[in-house]
Amino acid sequence: MKANRVVRVIIGLLVLAIFLAYFQIRASYSPMSGDITGPNWEEYLRINFNMRPDGSLIEEEPAPAQEAEPAPAAEAAPVIEAQPAELAEPVPEPEPTVDPASPYGQALANAAARGLPEPPELDVNSWELMLVNADHSIDQYEPAELAYLNQTVDETDIQYAYNGYRCPVDSRIAENLLNMALACKNAGLPVYLSSGYRSYNEQAANFQRVCQNNGITDGKNAEGHYITMPAGCSEHQSGLCCDITDHYREIKNDSIAETATVQWLAQNCADYGFVLRFPVDKREITHVMGESWHFRYVGEAAAAYMTANNLCLEEFLGLYGVV
Repeated sequence: MKANRVVRVIIGLLVLAIFLAYFQIRASYSPMSGDITGPNWEEYLRINFNMRPDGSLIEEEPAPAQEAEPAPAAEAAPVIEAQPAELAEPVPEPEPTVDPASPYGQALANAAARGLPEPPELDVNSWELMLVNADHSIDQYEPAELAYLNQTVDETDIQYAYNGYRCPVDSRIAENLLNMALACKNAGLPVYLSSGYRSYNEQAANFQRVCQNNGITDGKNAEGHYITMPAGCSEHQSGLCCDITDHYREIKNDSIAETATVQWLAQNCADYGFVLRFPVDKREITHVMGESWHFRYVGEAAAAYMTANNLCLEEFLGLYGVV
């Protein structure tokens, strides 16, 4: 027991010696040494170990919260008053040019050369302007459809089935012809639709009859004007015309021009698209004797221009280069 106590004493002395040696060495390198300048021992502990000399930790005080500076208010964008948009001046569309070689271009030039007003722009090849005369035969032509009108216009219906007691015409002119005849009748004048469409064969027979009755062979009178046309060269075969008198007349002559009926028709027919086809003063152009009873449908535009400027169909179509 005594030996054990001695051993413990020796071990305690060794531990103490080691402790003192450590402390001596640590002190020699301590910031407390006089050869070290700088912060003192307390500052050294605080800076490096966040400790006090007694070994307690230093609690860091929270940094005071900095109040955020208010963001500068955004400056309001200046209000720009909308200015009314300036209306751009419309650019005038260029007027379409007319081909001088076209029918209408020729008509404009020819009318100006003759001192006539500007003619209507139309299709000179349309059915309304079909040219039929001794130089322009339509051969065996037949209208696609015929209509039949009461000759005295006492009945105002238009029939499309064959009726030998009525006046046949091309169905495309029937309504205009009926309206014109009714207007003449409403003016207090008698009307008789004497002769409308004639077939090629009917015109051939009519040509022979008239020639025999007048002692001629070519259908012309002594002045060289046709009093009847050969088959294929008569407007009656087109169905676009009608002989109109005041009453039934077996023989038509110049006295008809003196009747109030044909005088009213000559003055008003253009309103319905018709013209007096063979005026006496145009005989040298049409080569047909004056026929005050022969009215031809050409359409309202052409009829108005022809009547206002005293042109027959040959003259009117001549403006457009049709020969």
